Order: sequence, then structure tokens, then C-alpha cells
Amino acid sequence: MKYTKLLELQTLLCVVIFTMPFLARAELRAGAAKRVITPKTPVYLAGLGNNRLSIGAHDPLYVRAVVFEDGKTRLGLVSLDLIGLLRPDVQRIQRKLREAGVETDHTILTCTHVHSGPDTIGIWGPDELTSGVNPAYMEYLNQQIIACIKEAQSAMQIATLRLGQAEAPPKGVSRNVRVSNLIDRTLGLMQFVDAKGKPIANVVNFTAHPETLWSDSKYITADYVAPVYREVDDKLGGVTLFINGALGGMVTVDNRGEDGEERNTFAEAERIGKIVAQKTIEAASKAQEQNSTSIIFRHGTVRVPMENPQFLALAESGILPKEMFRDGYVETEVNVIQIGDAQIATFPGEALPKLGLRVKDAMTVPYKFVFGLANDELGYIISAEDFSDELYDYERSMSVGSRIGPATVEKILEFLDAIKK
Repeated sequence: MKYTKLLELQTLLCVVIFTMPFLARAELRAGAAKRVITPKTPVYLAGLGNNRLSIGAHDPLYVRAVVFEDGKTRLGLVSLDLIGLLRPDVQRIQRKLREAGVETDHTILTCTHVHSGPDTIGIWGPDELTSGVNPAYMEYLNQQIIACIKEAQSAMQIATLRLGQAEAPPKGVSRNVRVSNLIDRTLGLMQFVDAKGKPIANVVNFTAHPETLWSDSKYITADYVAPVYREVDDKLGGVTLFINGALGGMVTVDNRGEDGEERNTFAEAERIGKIVAQKTIEAASKAQEQNSTSIIFRHGTVRVPMENPQFLALAESGILPKEMFRDGYVETEVNVIQIGDAQIATFPGEALPKLGLRVKDAMTVPYKFVFGLANDELGYIISAEDFSDELYDYERSMSVGSRIGPATVEKILEFLDAIKK
């Protein structure tokens, strides 16, 4: 009798030991979708000067989404070919998502920060005292975002995560016009693939303002991001999301010719975008499949003083929403995600590269991602030591204040430290 019980115990122990690796591995599921968000009527274009009323579209603008889960945590990542979305608009979209049956723990909406898309903030209208936001377009945009994310959720299937990265060349793609050697040229790739190894979604993280086309152009375009979508979708398959990094102060395209003059043409946007696409395909060719895909997610709010009198005046005049600023403060958010050998940190605006690199230095994994313009667009996010530097006079004029940089980085580092423990 004792021998029988001992044999049963040994058998049970063997079963537990044998199945432990399978129990430890979370079942990853993912789904992706895309929708066109190109305005159907003329709109004021954002990012450069006032009174740029569009005269047509050179290429489509998109909302692209991937929803993924490990059985416990479900997240949505969204990229939008827009200058940015303010947090009150993001929160309204998140409420509508819940009403529409989208069941994520959190959905992160990022904007590519393209400078030839519709004004979704308000400050690029016909003049400085008139909002450039088109309410009818915003309603259409919201509908397309919600439909896209809902479709991505409905398309979820068993998936595998692959992670890769590549380095952009030192010339001809991106540059920092303030401090030339302060730049992150690493392209990161998160690939969700199906049971047959075919991509469901390709999340591309690269850093450079999409502003090849300049103020003399009145055509709607996703800029260099358009050929990234086209080339990667075509050559890899799946839905490609483009998410910008710490592009502030002032990381832009390297569109200079041999004479040093900038070339603000569609041909130049095509050239730069094709290089970024090639680097994405290179990253995919050496991407590593992840055995562990449990998701760790941290989300937190940050509250800092609103120090910019220009922003306050815009809110008082109704160009910016008054609910952005309460009792002299602005509240925003940061997020940290860990999945496999990847860590992701989000900034609510245009973080300067020093801050993005500081966050990456604190990450403890091989694959490091910084997502800018995530669930907010508070302008430039500057380090404490650089805030008073005259080099950043323009960035300071378009920032909520001196505390936004330290506060966001402190919260991100707190989350990264908690993940390590």
C-alpha cells in the first residue's frame, strides 16, 4: 500500500515538473487592423505655419492598431498619422472604446507627429486666434479609431512575439539639428506572428520628425512614414505600425543634398522612408522569437505646474481645451510595458533625446523601446539641466514647463526599477 502511494506521488511529481515550462509560458494572442483617416474635405495642416489649407492628398493617412494579451493582461497599441492628440481627446476615445466593447486594460494611442496632416490640436488655424480643428473631421477620426481597434480585438489569434533591431546609417536618414551627436538611430521592431509564422503586426519604433515636406506644401501626406507602411506591409505582410521615439530638440529627417541644402520634396520623403523600411526588414530577418511572453504593465499619472503663459492664454481663448489645466496644473501619464526581452516606456509628448537615452540606459533587456506622443501631446519634454539653455529657447516656448521632464522620467524609472525586483 505504501509502495503504491509512493509511486502515485512520484508520478504526480513528474507530471508537475514536466508541465511547469508550459504553465510558465503565457499563451500570447494578438490581432491587428488598419483604417484610413485621410480628411475628405480641406483641413488646416498642422506642424508648421498657420493658414495652410490642404488642397488634396498625396497619400493616405492611417490609424493602425494591434491588440495583444497573455491571458491576464490585454493592451492596445495604436499609431496615428497625426501631429498629436491631447489627453482629453484620448480619454474621450478610451471611454467610447469601452462603450463599444473593447476590453483592454489600457489602450495607448501614439501619433507619428507628421507635419502635413490635419490640425488636431487647434494652434494651426487660419490665424493665431482661431482654432484649426475641424469638428466634423474629429468625429470621423474618432469613429475610424474605434472601428479599427475593435476590429483588431476581434481578429485576435494565437501569436508568437519576435523582437529585432537595426541601426540607421549616420547620414541621410535622421539628424539632431541642435546637438549633432545626441541622437538615437536604433530602429526597434516588435513582430507578432501567427501559427504559420506570418506577421500579424509589425511595430516599428524609429525617431525622426516626419517633416520632409515643408510649409510651401499644402498636400496631405504621411511624409516618409508612407513608404515605410507600403514597403513593410508588402514585403513582410501584416499591419505595420510606426511609432516615433524621443524626437524633441530637434531630431528631424536628414534631407540635405550634397550642397547642404534641404530638399523638401516627395521624392526625398520616399528615399528616406525606403531606407527606414529596409532597416525594418533587416531587423525582421534577424529577429529573435520570445519564449516567455508574460506581460508586465505599469501605468501612472504625472501632475506638474503649468508654467507656460502662452498655453494658458490659448486655453482661456478656447483654442486649447480648458480641462487640460486645472488649478494651475496639468495632469498626464506615462506607461511601462515589459514583454519577453522588450521594455517599452511612453512619453506624453516630444521628449528630447537625452531623456529617451537616459530611460533606455535604465532598461535591463536587450530590446529597448521609447514611444513618444503617447496618449498626450504636451509639446517638448526637456531635462532639468537643459531647460534654461538658450539652445532650447524654441523648445522651452512650446513646453508646459520645467517639471515635465524630471517628473516623467522619475515615474518611468520608478516603474522600471519595480519591474526588476
